[in-house]
Amino acid sequence: MTLTITLKPVEDFKTYMYNYTGVTYELTLDKIPKRDEIYTILLYNSQLMLLGKEQTDDLFVTRIGRTIHAAFDEKHIWIPGNYFLLLRKSGSEVYRFDIELDEAGEFLTEKPVLCARMSDEDILSGRLCDKDHQWEKLSRLPGTGQMKRWLAERARRYELNEYRLAWNEASLEYCNNLLISSRIPDSLNPAIIPLLQLAEVRGERKIGDCTTFYDSTRSFPYDSLHDFCERRHSKEDSLFDVDDFAVEKTVYVFYNVGSLMNTGGKIIMKTLLSHCLGKDKTMVFCGTPQEISDLLEQYPSLRHHFPKENRLLQEPYSKEEMMHVFFERLKAARLTLLAEATDKLCRLLSAAYDQGAITHWDEEQMDEYIETQLKPSYCRNAIRCIAEKEVSWELRHVQGEDIDEKVFADHRSDYNEALRELNEMVGLGEIKRSITTLSNRMKFCQERKELGLRSSENVAYHTILTGNPGTGKTTVARLLGKIYHSLGLLSKGEVVCVDRARMIGRYIGETEENMKQILKEAQGNVLFVDEAYTLYIKDDEKDFGKQAVECLLDVLSRKNPDMLIIFAGYEKEMEELMCINPGLAGRFPYRYRFENYSADELLQIAEKILEKDDYILTLDARSLLSQTIRDVLAGKPENFSNARWVEQLVKNGIIPALADRVSGMPHVLDKQTYQRIETTDVKVAAEKFCPKPREIKRRPVIGFCA
Repeated sequence: MTLTITLKPVEDFKTYMYNYTGVTYELTLDKIPKRDEIYTILLYNSQLMLLGKEQTDDLFVTRIGRTIHAAFDEKHIWIPGNYFLLLRKSGSEVYRFDIELDEAGEFLTEKPVLCARMSDEDILSGRLCDKDHQWEKLSRLPGTGQMKRWLAERARRYELNEYRLAWNEASLEYCNNLLISSRIPDSLNPAIIPLLQLAEVRGERKIGDCTTFYDSTRSFPYDSLHDFCERRHSKEDSLFDVDDFAVEKTVYVFYNVGSLMNTGGKIIMKTLLSHCLGKDKTMVFCGTPQEISDLLEQYPSLRHHFPKENRLLQEPYSKEEMMHVFFERLKAARLTLLAEATDKLCRLLSAAYDQGAITHWDEEQMDEYIETQLKPSYCRNAIRCIAEKEVSWELRHVQGEDIDEKVFADHRSDYNEALRELNEMVGLGEIKRSITTLSNRMKFCQERKELGLRSSENVAYHTILTGNPGTGKTTVARLLGKIYHSLGLLSKGEVVCVDRARMIGRYIGETEENMKQILKEAQGNVLFVDEAYTLYIKDDEKDFGKQAVECLLDVLSRKNPDMLIIFAGYEKEMEELMCINPGLAGRFPYRYRFENYSADELLQIAEKILEKDDYILTLDARSLLSQTIRDVLAGKPENFSNARWVEQLVKNGIIPALADRVSGMPHVLDKQTYQRIETTDVKVAAEKFCPKPREIKRRPVIGFCA
């Protein structure tokens, strides 16, 4: 059979390479089709995303002689790369056209190939595509490449069973239990229904949140677990539509499986396996890759019930998927772009993706960019045009000038910026050198992976910072989060600060609940535990601090937890904390000791604070400030607060004293009067903020004991 195809882009396609309006095509057959002969045309990209589907009996498809005219007008970004078109003739023969879109905007098509029965092309245009639009839904979900390939193989096996039945042979049985992982488990929700329906896994669907199966505050902590196992399904409990299910079968879908590694997890798992496994039952566990890995490690028997081929991973977004999702988020935000703006945004996204700057982005990061960058920029420019009476129809859309190129800068600039900030900190010479070496090592390993080289680097980076207050520990923790985020080791990179008061509960079970919330908040971030030594009270077996440490040990023992835990506190007390659990010390491979600042360094910090807000020290005032700092250091208490004290001296002492002095002057003043700090300002501040030479007692432990 001889077939030819011609794809025609819209008129502005070459001007604006990244097109959002679709293409038209002409398909010429070798003979005029019969009246009852229906052709199905499907267009896929290399990620098996279904970009368009048309049939010759559709109103939008015209046939003239041997030529079929139609358009794939669904909104989609066309990216240079490989595509393929499938032509299915009346449910039997399937032809494949390989298509390449080059950088010049030209479509290059290969000669059609007749595809074999039960080939990928046969499955993609037949059995899967006939499933009531479920395949179309799943195919357009980002990161589902492995799921789609698994479904194609499963569809082939079901077709094999149909042949076996025709041969009077028994059907082969296949395991339907699934382990599905994603960096963001909530993103799996839209994929579960299409995945189960396309895999022909039928039954009543029951949703289980594993965090609710054990409640230590109740007399019978497993009550909710037994309620779940015994009760029937209701729409109120479910994420799913529940019409048309087979009542005699049940599909159990479990979320938050990481809690199965906590207290009560073994009993929960034993109960679930005894109740939810069986011929007419299917189990699906959803979690992060680390949670699924921990689950298999802690419960080895699961390997028998969940074969390797049924362990599915939601993969990182490809460039095409990233752009597809991005424009879906723009649509949800009610923003449309002019062709020029679409092209500019896509070019920036493409370059940033290739550089690795946005490969970690998900819908949350996209929404943040739209709400904090793109939408405000569009509003400012539109309001300005309206105010200047430059109203045009284009104001309805985002324009090229509304898109800031700096937002998509190379992620390496964030890395360099964090290191620059670190090196500009006063003092900390040895710490700067150590962190720079560690950061360069991590960056080196990341770049090796990008080049396709092997790298066995798979170590934890949890850290202990010791030293007195005000020596820069929190600032360094923030910079570590920024560095790790720029290298893709942390998905967010913010700092979540906690102490004993927030972690430890007043009664049995409250500490575990507090830690669940803290660890959830710290996911993807730096968890900074200030005065961590207060978690340990020597010779007090009833203290709840040990429960908090045990919860942290679960994260500390993971290979890739997407979390950096930093303990901070006094050196001697931190050593005692490391002794409460034999495995704790080994979980912190990096330790940095922060020395007290010298007088010159504290003076330098004070000058930086003043310089930031355009204040100027007179020579006499600088000399007096220097002498004041030296006098304080000569008689400082053991736990002197270093830079924190200097900041209070400047912001709450010197500047208010300047304000009082200027307020008493005549009203007509020059600019320098509001900048110049005199010796009297320093004297007033010193009288108020210079600490007395006495011992400052360390902060007492805050919390409750059983």
